[in-house]
Amino acid sequence: MIELAVTCTACGAGAVHEVGAVLLDHDALEGADDAEAWTRAVYVAMSLTCPSCGAVDQHRVVPESGRALEVDGQIVREGCAALSDGTVIHTPTEGITLLEARASAAPNDPLGWRALGNFAMRAGQSERALAAWRRGAELDGELECALAIAVDAVARSSEHAADLVARAAERLVFAAPQRRPLQSAHVAELVRKLGAPLVLVLDGTRVDPTGVRDWSGFGERLATAREIQATRP
Repeated sequence: MIELAVTCTACGAGAVHEVGAVLLDHDALEGADDAEAWTRAVYVAMSLTCPSCGAVDQHRVVPESGRALEVDGQIVREGCAALSDGTVIHTPTEGITLLEARASAAPNDPLGWRALGNFAMRAGQSERALAAWRRGAELDGELECALAIAVDAVARSSEHAADLVARAAERLVFAAPQRRPLQSAHVAELVRKLGAPLVLVLDGTRVDPTGVRDWSGFGERLATAREIQATRP
């Protein structure tokens, strides 16, 4: 772990965050050696929350802390952070804000909500990730967002977990062929963990999950079914 010292720009409090990895952009320093320059140069994938006021990604890097970083190719890597289209970002929140704007501009494109949710979750902003996945899951046939919120619902033992797992199961037929086996295995595991039963009909054959003993085989069956119906009894 790396100890990164920062100063909150919202309340002025200092803090030391333990971070697992840093991307260090020497070009961003541009010959400067102050807090502004080091803040541009140091990128942490997980959002940093001020322990004093709760502000997220509102900080300046203490220059002495930045100077202590050495590129080693693993914990500290050299380069600048960017979205998939090459847009440079300096904090996870900046990336999330850009992706939110893009998803909102094309609300019927599930790829935008999927990308936003995945990025926000990697940044540790789970509520924003779930909000994005929920929007994406509202679109017909969108499996990945539906699966993501089903996983969260089962983990939280949500009262809506069974309905969300059922929706994800039915959408397996829309999966990309190369991804369907893994996604089917995930759905099978969610069905196994559910406290509430589901009624599953695979290609016209009713399957009672309470009688399943080979969950790996059940996942394989989900992966090959051409028609899936899943409801609560």
